[in-house]
Amino acid sequence: MIVEGQITIARTPQQIFDVLADPSVWFELDSALVDIQPRETLVLGASGTMRRRAGMGLTATTAWKVTALEPFSRIEMLITGFGYTLRETISLSAGASGTEVTVVDTLVPTSLIGRAMVGMSRGIIRRDLEARFETLTTYLEAGTDRAG
Repeated sequence: MIVEGQITIARTPQQIFDVLADPSVWFELDSALVDIQPRETLVLGASGTMRRRAGMGLTATTAWKVTALEPFSRIEMLITGFGYTLRETISLSAGASGTEVTVVDTLVPTSLIGRAMVGMSRGIIRRDLEARFETLTTYLEAGTDRAG
């Protein structure tokens, strides 16, 4: 299953990339994030874990790995959870009114349970992606030192 989203943000690709490549900022961009390790700036091949709220007081831990990294233009991560893998590609492209941010999430089941979860996930992934776009825009427009 593939879910794609796109938004234009009135910031440079470098400003947006600097925020997206800093896991310590992800807490401000994703209210479901409980923990991420490590929290150093992303580099190609970096890997770790993240724990997110999954609903009903539960959390889910996933593994992540940076599989592609092109400064100021692209980040690709492979996220592995219980019964699925998610490849997320974020592309940044400068335009006349800001930076076009395109996110492509490719979700693949790795088990029978994962197959059922993936089948029910499209709406959830789309909603989460839209919320992340909104939060990222708000964060960048707030005039933080990273957006300056």
